[in-house]
Amino acid sequence: MTKLLSNYFSLNRRYSRSINIERDLERSEALAGYIMTERSLDALRRILTGFANPETNRAWTLTGVYGTGKSSFAQFLISACADRENHQRQQALALLESTLESDSQEYLALSETIPNQGFFRAVVTAQREPLSHTIVRALHRGAEVFWRDIAQSKQPKVARGLVELKAKIDAGTTIKSRAIPSLVQEVAQAAKTPVLLVMDELGKNLEFVAQNQGQEDLYLLQQLAELPRDSNSQVYLIGLLHQSFADYGDRLSSVQRNEWAKIQGRFEDIPFKDSAPQMMRLMGKAIERSGAEKFACAIANQAEEWFELLPKELTADISPEVVNSTYPLHPVAALVLPELCTQYAQNDRSLFTFLTSAEPYSFNRYLEETQVEGMELPTLKLDRVYDYFIEAVGMGITSRPKLQRWIEVQGLINDVAKTLDADSLRVLKTIGTLNIVTTTGALKATRSLVSLALSNSVQESENWQRAIDNLLQKGIVTYRRQVDELRIWEGSDFNVDSAVADYLAKQRSPLVELLCEIRPMAPLVAQRHSYLTGTLRYFERRYLDESTNLSKLSCLNEDADGLIADWLGEELPQRVPAMTTDGKPLIVLCAAKLETLRMQAREFAALKYIQQASELQSDGVARREVRYRLVQAEELLDESLNQAFDVAENRNVCWIQAKRETIRDVRDLNAKLSQVCDRVYSKTLFLWNEHINRRDLTSQGVKARMELIAAMLEKSDLERLGFEGYGPEVSLYDSLLA
Repeated sequence: MTKLLSNYFSLNRRYSRSINIERDLERSEALAGYIMTERSLDALRRILTGFANPETNRAWTLTGVYGTGKSSFAQFLISACADRENHQRQQALALLESTLESDSQEYLALSETIPNQGFFRAVVTAQREPLSHTIVRALHRGAEVFWRDIAQSKQPKVARGLVELKAKIDAGTTIKSRAIPSLVQEVAQAAKTPVLLVMDELGKNLEFVAQNQGQEDLYLLQQLAELPRDSNSQVYLIGLLHQSFADYGDRLSSVQRNEWAKIQGRFEDIPFKDSAPQMMRLMGKAIERSGAEKFACAIANQAEEWFELLPKELTADISPEVVNSTYPLHPVAALVLPELCTQYAQNDRSLFTFLTSAEPYSFNRYLEETQVEGMELPTLKLDRVYDYFIEAVGMGITSRPKLQRWIEVQGLINDVAKTLDADSLRVLKTIGTLNIVTTTGALKATRSLVSLALSNSVQESENWQRAIDNLLQKGIVTYRRQVDELRIWEGSDFNVDSAVADYLAKQRSPLVELLCEIRPMAPLVAQRHSYLTGTLRYFERRYLDESTNLSKLSCLNEDADGLIADWLGEELPQRVPAMTTDGKPLIVLCAAKLETLRMQAREFAALKYIQQASELQSDGVARREVRYRLVQAEELLDESLNQAFDVAENRNVCWIQAKRETIRDVRDLNAKLSQVCDRVYSKTLFLWNEHINRRDLTSQGVKARMELIAAMLEKSDLERLGFEGYGPEVSLYDSLLA
């Protein structure tokens, strides 16, 4: 009976369980099996330097893709900062002693720097929420542990305050960021020991900031990193990230990304990144093969053959045993995956996501879908890795900056996919993936490496040369003889980022002028009034600022029943009239988050301008990149506009016929519009007939009117003037005369 690979291979459960520093704060077993690597020792030395000398750095970020040990290291550090009697601290020190000996500088520094009572350990796993909420949850969790032996009535006032704040968050109340820095210092003073604030998954906060344009949250990080260096209330801050601040803001404007990068500059970044050979070893440990004993010899022999055929530069830091351990991954795929994930994967889309998830084309799905016939040894190859990134990660990957190479590779493969047979398409995807990762070094797409990457066994590799020759003859792939490389990526001479920066430097149009051109507002209907009266009444919307004299304002559309001025001025208007000069009611609605709106509008305008550049007409790669970025910039601009005038979130200041009011939500605004129309148009005829209750009659309406008048003159003696059926003339009769 034919069996699947999943009958013989699986994923080691130990590697599928991740550390949760909030959940594991008091669990000694969380450190079981942890091994101090050179990378984690380097991180420890740098952080201990800050502990020992507060005049140096007190804020760090640990940055690396999922599965590189950031959370495990954080768990070790948190345990080491507990009080002296805590078993976790003793376990952490024993772990360090077994790695470096008890007389090492690191062991002595860690055991002597941490006070007897330990640090106040405020730890949290972040969510997509305001940063202020995450920090309150961290402080609340820390207070639960630090003061747990003290009766609640005798705990410091700040501890009771944290319970109340946590309850408010759970009830849906928003905690303002400006209160957080003093709250953290108050906790440190009450605890009489330094506060260690550790936030795992800090990127989720940054994603929330990017999505909701909450720049004050980002500046809160800067404020915490720059808290006064007070020996009585020392605060240390550690954030765990999958990528840099700016990369989390990849959907923001270039100006905003630069601001994010500046704020990360307040933190000392400690990279958690392994080399490809090290990641291969980790992958080998993650693959469970206890059910595949009968294949052990064949896999070992094949690994020896692969090891001999792979370029020496690729095998310099690995052994045949490492190649053996990563099966059923093809060795070339195993070498490429870490680099591909590091360069292009999203923060939640990593090497271990590829291995463990049930997403299309993932390693786990490959095990469940691939049959094993006899002693044949199938392998997961680069073309499937390519499919995983496109299918699972999707088009979002092409919106990230500096991805011209990926865009061109993806675009070309999509263009020719329907004209190629399956084998040629697999070759193209393999070459494209290698092109994406590098164009230099041992992983470049040489003929020999491409054919090896497509083969289940060494003997198959020669068969793929014909498919490569076929693509070369069709001109789909080019061969660069001087560097011995197959390539479908040609590159672009047009730098989109530079062009955007040049436009922004030269273009200084006011925000009002910019938005009027690129994003005019749609009219707003007074819904209740229109429904009850049958008369459609709408308010024209225009962007205005201090350059406009409100006392001389009139509607541009004479059919509009009122005017909503979307105010974009830095200062609130001083005098707001009740009516426009043409006698229409005036409403002024002030925008919030103007700086974010300004940056998004300028970015969108820059890309619209660049799209017309003559250089792009002959540069398909740059043209596609601009198109992708323009779609994203348009989405972001719409988001920013919605947030700027989100009355439910901002409680925007508003003047309704010269009376200043605060709008609570959208329904409140719609209600106000109808109330204004009720007052201003109080003598409106109630007429529910769309044929005649309109500004301009349709041809049907004109015809029905004439027929009704004729019937009134000629058939006044007949019941219902002789009308039957449901035509427009009957509708008019029922509305006016029945």
